[in-house]
Amino acid sequence: MTRLVIDEELIKKARENERKRDAFKDLPEKTVKLPDNKGIKPITDYLDGYYKTLGDGTTKYLGIETGIKELDNATLGLDGLIILGGIAGQGKTSLALQVSYMACELDTPVLFYSLEMPRRAIITKIFSRLSKVPYGTILLNGRSLLDGTYEEEPADLDNGFNFSDKQTNKITEAKESIEALGDSFYIRTREAGEKEIDFKTVEEEINKVKAKHSSNKVLVVIDHLQVFQAGEYKDQLDKENKLITNFKGISDRTGATIILISQKNKPGFKGRGSLEEIKGSVDIVYLADLVMLLQEKNEGEEQIYSNPELSRDIDLLIVKNRYNAPTKIAFDFDGASGSFTVNKTRQ
Repeated sequence: MTRLVIDEELIKKARENERKRDAFKDLPEKTVKLPDNKGIKPITDYLDGYYKTLGDGTTKYLGIETGIKELDNATLGLDGLIILGGIAGQGKTSLALQVSYMACELDTPVLFYSLEMPRRAIITKIFSRLSKVPYGTILLNGRSLLDGTYEEEPADLDNGFNFSDKQTNKITEAKESIEALGDSFYIRTREAGEKEIDFKTVEEEINKVKAKHSSNKVLVVIDHLQVFQAGEYKDQLDKENKLITNFKGISDRTGATIILISQKNKPGFKGRGSLEEIKGSVDIVYLADLVMLLQEKNEGEEQIYSNPELSRDIDLLIVKNRYNAPTKIAFDFDGASGSFTVNKTRQ
C-alpha cells in the first residue's frame, strides 16, 4: 500500500500565491502616461502646418514649368527625381534638352551633365532644334550661315534643304535665343581638363547655381545614368542601387529636380509601358517620383532606321506619377532637328 506524503510547506506557498493574485485583481485601474515621443502624434497636430503648405490659387504648378502644356498638366510641373527611359535613337537626349531649354527660358536655371557627348554636340543640337536646320548642316556650314556668306548648292535643294534668307534668319534667331539665356544654362561634360563629375561635384554645383541665381528651383539632367561614375561598388546591382539612392538624396537635400536619362530594356519586356522596362535594379524605378518612357507609337520589336533623321510618331508614356495619374503624351519627333511637337490628334 502506497503512503501519501503531504508537503505542508508546498501547500502554504500555493495558498500565498493565490492571495497575491486576488489582491492584484482588486487594484484600481490607473492611466499610464507614456514618455513623450515626438514621432507619435495625432493627425490634428499636423493640420495647421499642412494648411500652410497648400496653394492659394496663385501657383500654377507644384514643380518646374517646361512650356509643354500637356507635360506640365500631367505632372503638375516637373519635381523630385525623374527617370526618362528609352532605347537608342528614340530621342531621350533631344527631349531632355528641349524640356530643360524651355524651362530655362521660363527662368529656371539648368545644369545639363552630358557624360557621352561633347559640349559642341549639345550646343549644335540646341541650334538645330531652334532653327530646324539639320545637325550636320550646322556643323559643316554654321559659321557661313551666321555671317550670311553661305552659298546654296544644287545638292542642298535635291535633299530638300532650302537655305534662303528665311533659313539664315532662323539660325540668327537661334543664336539670339541662346545668348538671351545668359548664364542660366550650364553644360558640363567629361572632356579633357574639366573637373571630375561625381555625386559630390553635382551637389556642390547645384548649390552654387541656386545661390548665384537666388533660386529654390534648379533643373538637373544626367545623360545618362548607366555611365555615371558611382565610385566603388560590388557588382552592377550594387552600382545601380548606389546611383539611385545618391541622386534621390541629392534631390531631397537640395530641392533640385533631377532627370536621369536611362537605357530601357528591349521592347515587349514585361509589356509595353511597364516599370520593368527601365534597365536596372528595382530601386531605380521605385525611388523615382516620376518615370517616363519614350516608345514608338506602334508596339513591336526594336527597329533600325537607315535614316536617323526620319520623322516618326513617338509616345511619352508616364508610367509612374507621384502627383497625378499615369498618362500618355503623343509627340511627332523630327529626327533631323531633334524636335518634339505634341500631336493633339493622337492624344
